[in-house]
Amino acid sequence: MAPIRVGMIGLSTNSTSTNWGAHAHLPYLQSELGKKKYEIVALCNSSKDSAKKSIEKYNLSSSVKIYDSPEEFAKDGDIDLVVNTTGVDKHYEVLLPSAKAGKNIYTELPLASNMKQMKELLDEAEKNGGKTVFGMQGQTHPLTKLIKDTIAEDKIGKVLSSTFTGTMDFILGSDKAPIGFKSFAMRESGGNMMTVGFLHSINFILAALGELTSYQSILGNMRPDIHLFEPSDPSKIVDTVKNKDTPDQCLLQGRLAQNNAVLSYHLRCGGSFPGQPQAVWLIYGEKGEIRITNPSMGLLDIVHAGIKIELYEAGKDNKEATELKLPEDEESKLEHPSQNVGRIYEAYAAGKQGGDGGYPDWKLAMKRHEMIDEIFRRADEDGTFKPQN
Repeated sequence: MAPIRVGMIGLSTNSTSTNWGAHAHLPYLQSELGKKKYEIVALCNSSKDSAKKSIEKYNLSSSVKIYDSPEEFAKDGDIDLVVNTTGVDKHYEVLLPSAKAGKNIYTELPLASNMKQMKELLDEAEKNGGKTVFGMQGQTHPLTKLIKDTIAEDKIGKVLSSTFTGTMDFILGSDKAPIGFKSFAMRESGGNMMTVGFLHSINFILAALGELTSYQSILGNMRPDIHLFEPSDPSKIVDTVKNKDTPDQCLLQGRLAQNNAVLSYHLRCGGSFPGQPQAVWLIYGEKGEIRITNPSMGLLDIVHAGIKIELYEAGKDNKEATELKLPEDEESKLEHPSQNVGRIYEAYAAGKQGGDGGYPDWKLAMKRHEMIDEIFRRADEDGTFKPQN
């Protein structure tokens, strides 16, 4: 079978934020596993010179075509899958031509900067027959299957409740941040704690435990002013966002469709207590409990190095928990954060969309974004983001 020909948008050599394309996508695409199924054939950057620098820096083939126009890029008939890793403020403008051209598209999250843009992208993709892939990784994470299997095997009985607490120190973890993260303090850009951290983590929970039937939410804007610095000199403040309109705390309580179980969720910007994990997730059942801790990141689907999964089965003579091991696959040999990104690529190559182990599409992305939009609406109504004196 011929490899799937990939055209990448936004593979940068000078990103001021996460450079997700280089850190998460390339390690899979350039691995022996990835090269069996994919081939990078085109790049679209802000300029052709930028694309040439990316080809050189990342040791791509000299035959890779270069573009500086999303419209011309979308006309390339040799591209089977468009992969977008630009900043969210660029998603709409770079993806719309490919959606209109009926291209198959894998985009990182958020889908776009606002609901109007997202709906137009989804409508165009559906109208023109393109397949869509979204960068939420919970569906393909082996932990999701392990949790589902443990519950299905009646190890903890009927699920009664679940509690998640997580921290994220890479997005507005204090009142100071690198200038490249300015957009995370401005809702209009589209990228913030909710559309990145919350989206990753709540999707993971719902992928494992099923959808919510109802919920209540509170957002906190506890650091309304963010002082921005150049990474080369963190002591020098070069800009300030005052009265930001994005949160640094999110609390949610709701009911799950499964057994009418209750969910308690809290994600905050900022680091964890010294010596404590960045994420703790408990799944409590009638006969036992699952405890998951992750020392490396509050978002389990991005990085799970050092993750620990423990099972306690009540009523057994041994009162100690048993540690469960994550199943290993070929993607497990990749460095984080490329493992679960690679699993999305593997699912796409296998034609497996939705369900256990399948890649998420833009319909599911819209469902998650609609939830986030509603949480913001409630927060705006209760005055969470009113300017403070």
